[in-house]
Amino acid sequence: MKKRPHPLEEALHARVRLLATTLSPSSVDNYRHTVRLFLAYLRQSFPEIRKPSELQRDPHMLGWLEHLWMQRVSFTQQPLHARTRAAHLRCLRRLFDLMADHRFPPRPGLLWSQDIPRAEDPLPRPLTPEDDVRLKAELRRRNDLLSNALLLTRLTGLRIGETVELSPACLRSLGNGQWSLQVPAVKVLKERWVPVDEEARTLVARLAFLRGLPPAAPAEFLLPRPKGREELGNQLRAALCAAASQAGITAHLVPYQLRHTFATSMLRAGVSLPGLMQLLGHKKANMTLRYLEITQQDLQREFHLANLNPRHTIPIPPQTASADPDAADASSVADRLSAAIRVLELYRQRQLAACDKPLQLLSRRLVRIRTAFQKLVSRP
Repeated sequence: MKKRPHPLEEALHARVRLLATTLSPSSVDNYRHTVRLFLAYLRQSFPEIRKPSELQRDPHMLGWLEHLWMQRVSFTQQPLHARTRAAHLRCLRRLFDLMADHRFPPRPGLLWSQDIPRAEDPLPRPLTPEDDVRLKAELRRRNDLLSNALLLTRLTGLRIGETVELSPACLRSLGNGQWSLQVPAVKVLKERWVPVDEEARTLVARLAFLRGLPPAAPAEFLLPRPKGREELGNQLRAALCAAASQAGITAHLVPYQLRHTFATSMLRAGVSLPGLMQLLGHKKANMTLRYLEITQQDLQREFHLANLNPRHTIPIPPQTASADPDAADASSVADRLSAAIRVLELYRQRQLAACDKPLQLLSRRLVRIRTAFQKLVSRP
């Protein structure tokens, strides 16, 4: 006899299927992962819970918060990051809200906004230029499937989920020696094309060869996944930590830092903000700006370049040889008025906006007076 599904599990998965109609596949996977963790916690700690209405903030939800805090990442044995715990809590709170029409709806106020931790750093920091060079050298030295996939991620700025979902035919020739990499629509429901260089193309060819070795990759994916997509992501994260340790990098790294490092290196190479948005697949410029890190060396370079090649220069009034003009004619009066107009314009740019209009009116009046004297000069 087939075992009847758990009523609470059935209700949660029904809401996940509802969200699947509007969210991307990766977001739906995150909701499913949250449901699996929450149900595993209930089976272990509170097996008597059968209905959503039986859930209480104390002890069930407060115990869930403590359970998340005690969780450890499998390959590093470190606590879950605050962003990960916050993501689980947001997913579960939204599912509870969607269960308001259930026959036995959950009680309001099971999760509070104060329960969601806030990360100190909104996003991982990019690697320093020195660490970036050392890490890429170590990945090239290893030259195995995981290292090649990580190096391709660094050279193209892909999300780790996008790297996992790459297809074998992801390269496209644009002619004249130009190539692009087709990035699958994982986080956003729109694919994009990223320009690639010779090294990135060599990495794709290398991965295409390695995918045929046992265990062979599925026909639709570039990377093999014998134990599933999630396990492949864990293997890439563990390989990155091992390569970083071997390269002498003491800080704990996550694959998302490769994407941030790519964005910062593209900025230093001169890529414009709109171009960088297209490379990263962002819809808003403020998200792209969060990926960038400007170092003191970058500021020094920009400062000296601006001094050497200023885009806009303010005209400086010519210096007079003496305090009084040598001749009191219309030409000398027009020259003195031109100098006064320049000085007034410099003064106006340094004042507050409240003084701008009166100074503009005064400048226009001086221009009209100068025009009158210039007409006197042109008379025979």
